[in-house]
Amino acid sequence: MTAAFSPDQTPRQILVTGGAGFIGSNVVKVLRHRYPASKIRVLHLPKENLLNLQSVDGIELMSGDLLNPLDVRRAVQGCDVVFHLAAVYALWLPDMSLLDRVNVDGSRLVLEECVKQGVQRVVHTSSFAVFAGQGLDTACTERSSFALADSHYSRTKYESHRMAESYARKGLDVVLVCPTCPVGPGDVGPTPTGSIITEMFKTPIAIALRTEANYIDVRDCAMGHVLALEMGRTGESYILGGENYTHEDIVRRCMRLTGIKRPLFVLPPDALKPIAVVATLLAKITKKAPFTTTVEVEITKKGLITDASKARRELGLTARPIEETLKDAISWFVQHGYITDKALLTRMDKAPLTTI
Repeated sequence: MTAAFSPDQTPRQILVTGGAGFIGSNVVKVLRHRYPASKIRVLHLPKENLLNLQSVDGIELMSGDLLNPLDVRRAVQGCDVVFHLAAVYALWLPDMSLLDRVNVDGSRLVLEECVKQGVQRVVHTSSFAVFAGQGLDTACTERSSFALADSHYSRTKYESHRMAESYARKGLDVVLVCPTCPVGPGDVGPTPTGSIITEMFKTPIAIALRTEANYIDVRDCAMGHVLALEMGRTGESYILGGENYTHEDIVRRCMRLTGIKRPLFVLPPDALKPIAVVATLLAKITKKAPFTTTVEVEITKKGLITDASKARRELGLTARPIEETLKDAISWFVQHGYITDKALLTRMDKAPLTTI
């Protein structure tokens, strides 16, 4: 089965759970442009930062909790399309069970409500963590086995992924999209991926780890979600990814874009293990996320390289050059106070990143 929707066949009402988030807000923007006649509803947390939706006109903002069945029922009501993006994207929390409650139990509530209310199509946002981690010499695909069981976050995404597949087998029209590492403007968290950029400007030296991962511009990732609505096959998974880059390559590109020159040291992931152990112990006391954890170190050793050709082939997904993505991300982080490096601020006062 394929979707009944295209820019010429307008959904009446669309729900985007997590629509105020990094990827979700960009999905809302693509939908508003692509389906100007559709009603778009965003389910967001009561105190969530709505900065990324301020420029989007004509959307219905609905405050609610994914774990409250009444809120979920109210959000789904009247919608013929649901984009389910709401999730906790974190590698460490004071209470890790929140990942299970939101990413698994919350997804179950949404999918079950979609069945009850006869939603025509659901685009379920999973993660490439379901397939990645096959080694630094093996690109994962949608057929790869689960390899990141040590990660609590990855386990919850795997469970919700399999759950969505089971709903598809039972008759719900669900397409699963699996973003790789999203990068770009509007990362209010910032996400763990965005932190790679913000953290590198906080020290007088640059450090990169010996690893490789797949990155995609958040705006291209959002377009991939909408293409999945229009072109995706029911029950199928699509990795939404761009190109694979080493950590060193990302750091060097950021330095070239900004004109900032610093000594760069490339370290094996195990070099961070002692720091990770101490940081995790301190986090239990401070309740603040550690700089890194031993689980992150192990994931780094496995690598997160990806083959996203299925989404390009079946959905028509495209990805812009990484330099454009990094430039826009850095500029946004500077404008919103996430990067306060004096040398970079001075350079940007003299010339925008595009001319450096």
